[in-house]
Amino acid sequence: MVSYKTSILPLFTAIDIAHMGARGVHLDNYAYMSDAAGGSLGNSPQYAEHANARGVYSYLTGETQPQMPIGEAAWSRGQLDTYNQWMTDGFQP
Repeated sequence: MVSYKTSILPLFTAIDIAHMGARGVHLDNYAYMSDAAGGSLGNSPQYAEHANARGVYSYLTGETQPQMPIGEAAWSRGQLDTYNQWMTDGFQP
Protein backbone atom coordinates (compact mmCIF):
# COMPACT_ATOMS: atom_id res chain seq x y z
CA MET A 1 0.00 0.00 0.00
CA VAL A 2 1.28 3.45 -0.93
CA SER A 3 1.50 5.96 1.90
CA TYR A 4 1.78 9.73 1.81
CA LYS A 5 4.68 9.93 4.26
CA THR A 6 6.94 7.35 2.67
CA SER A 7 5.93 7.41 -0.99
CA ILE A 8 4.28 10.73 -1.92
CA LEU A 9 5.88 13.45 0.18
CA PRO A 10 9.42 12.48 -0.95
CA LEU A 11 8.36 13.02 -4.58
CA PHE A 12 7.97 16.75 -3.96
CA THR A 13 11.13 18.86 -3.82
CA ALA A 14 11.67 21.68 -1.33
CA ILE A 15 11.21 24.05 -4.29
CA ASP A 16 7.86 22.44 -5.18
CA ILE A 17 6.68 22.74 -1.59
CA ALA A 18 7.75 26.38 -1.24
CA HIS A 19 6.44 27.42 -4.66
CA MET A 20 3.03 25.84 -4.19
CA GLY A 21 2.78 26.78 -0.51
CA ALA A 22 2.98 30.44 -1.53
CA ARG A 23 -0.12 29.74 -3.63
CA GLY A 24 -2.02 28.09 -0.80
CA VAL A 25 -1.35 24.52 -1.96
CA HIS A 26 0.26 22.63 0.91
CA LEU A 27 2.02 19.69 -0.70
CA ASP A 28 3.82 18.86 2.56
CA ASN A 29 0.64 18.70 4.67
CA TYR A 30 -1.08 15.32 4.76
CA ALA A 31 -4.30 16.75 6.22
CA TYR A 32 -4.53 19.25 3.37
CA MET A 33 -3.63 16.77 0.66
CA SER A 34 -5.97 14.05 1.91
CA ASP A 35 -8.88 16.31 2.90
CA ALA A 36 -11.97 14.39 1.81
CA ALA A 37 -13.83 17.62 1.04
CA GLY A 38 -10.92 19.56 -0.35
CA GLY A 39 -11.27 22.69 -2.40
CA SER A 40 -10.74 23.62 -5.99
CA LEU A 41 -7.21 24.22 -7.26
CA GLY A 42 -7.09 27.00 -9.81
CA ASN A 43 -8.46 25.81 -13.11
CA SER A 44 -8.31 22.08 -12.35
CA PRO A 45 -11.53 20.11 -12.85
CA GLN A 46 -14.04 20.07 -10.01
CA TYR A 47 -13.78 16.84 -8.05
CA ALA A 48 -16.52 15.48 -5.82
CA GLU A 49 -14.05 14.28 -3.19
CA HIS A 50 -10.38 14.64 -2.28
CA ALA A 51 -10.19 17.65 -4.57
CA ASN A 52 -6.82 18.88 -3.27
CA ALA A 53 -5.02 15.61 -4.04
CA ARG A 54 -6.87 15.06 -7.30
CA GLY A 55 -6.30 18.66 -8.37
CA VAL A 56 -2.56 18.37 -7.75
CA TYR A 57 -2.56 15.15 -9.79
CA SER A 58 -4.28 16.91 -12.71
CA TYR A 59 -1.47 19.48 -12.72
CA LEU A 60 1.20 16.80 -12.43
CA THR A 61 -0.18 14.89 -15.43
CA GLY A 62 -0.58 18.04 -17.50
CA GLU A 63 -4.36 17.61 -17.73
CA THR A 64 -4.48 21.08 -16.16
CA GLN A 65 -2.00 23.76 -17.17
CA PRO A 66 0.54 24.93 -16.27
CA GLN A 67 1.95 21.48 -15.71
CA MET A 68 3.66 20.88 -12.38
CA PRO A 69 6.39 21.05 -11.38
CA ILE A 70 6.84 24.47 -12.90
CA GLY A 71 10.35 25.05 -14.21
CA GLU A 72 11.41 21.45 -13.60
CA ALA A 73 11.17 18.19 -15.52
CA ALA A 74 7.75 16.57 -15.59
CA TRP A 75 7.23 13.58 -13.33
CA SER A 76 8.00 10.17 -14.76
CA ARG A 77 5.26 7.65 -15.50
CA GLY A 78 6.42 5.71 -12.42
CA GLN A 79 6.05 8.73 -10.15
CA LEU A 80 2.59 9.48 -11.55
CA ASP A 81 1.61 5.83 -11.13
CA THR A 82 2.74 5.92 -7.49
CA TYR A 83 0.69 9.06 -6.82
CA ASN A 84 -2.32 7.53 -8.57
CA GLN A 85 -1.93 4.34 -6.54
CA TRP A 86 -1.90 6.42 -3.34
CA MET A 87 -5.29 7.83 -4.33
CA THR A 88 -6.57 4.38 -5.32
CA ASP A 89 -5.39 2.94 -1.99
CA GLY A 90 -7.52 5.48 -0.14
CA PHE A 91 -5.07 8.34 0.59
CA GLN A 92 -3.16 6.46 3.26
CA PRO A 93 -1.06 8.52 5.68
